[in-house]
Amino acid sequence: MSDFKLEAIKCKNCGSGLVVEINDYVTYCGSCGSGFEIVNGELQPIEINFSSIAIPGNAEVVYKPFWLMKTKVDILERTAAGGFMKNLFGGASDSSGEITFYIPAFYCTLDSLKKIASSFTQKNPVASPQKFNAKLTGFAYGKDDAKKLAEFLLISFEAEKSDTMKTFRYNIDFNSCEILGIPYYKEKDGRLKDAVLGIEL
Repeated sequence: MSDFKLEAIKCKNCGSGLVVEINDYVTYCGSCGSGFEIVNGELQPIEINFSSIAIPGNAEVVYKPFWLMKTKVDILERTAAGGFMKNLFGGASDSSGEITFYIPAFYCTLDSLKKIASSFTQKNPVASPQKFNAKLTGFAYGKDDAKKLAEFLLISFEAEKSDTMKTFRYNIDFNSCEILGIPYYKEKDGRLKDAVLGIEL
């Protein structure tokens, strides 16, 4: 039987111990604010910030990780007409534009994930980038998973319009991928409600 050993994972910037849960794709140093993506067992730097609380509350605050993915989307072909993409692109065009996707990096049901991601992506709340001495764990979805979920979301936006979509071809370029910690209130019954848009899990 081969020997194995457990090694403590330390922050590459300040040397503090990092909290890493099983199957985590990203870890955050609460001491210096450094973020790391775990790629093939190695720590690669990644930007991690936290959104400020927009809705006051009295319950305990916990932070849940989201992938903040800034993209350039080009609609190559669409046989059904509609103005929804123009709204998503900010009103300038319905065939191309920039979209910032908010993709939950923590585990939740597909229905909840779609609801949260759709609401945050469409409303695009201004993230006030801050560094907190906070715990941020539970990174169930890595960058590749988040990219696939962003494409799923884009197709869902188009498919749920009032018209009938026959063909939909697009190109999506991911310009940047960061992590944003969204504050959630942990209610007494265990339910979570975010402190930015007020969506309950």
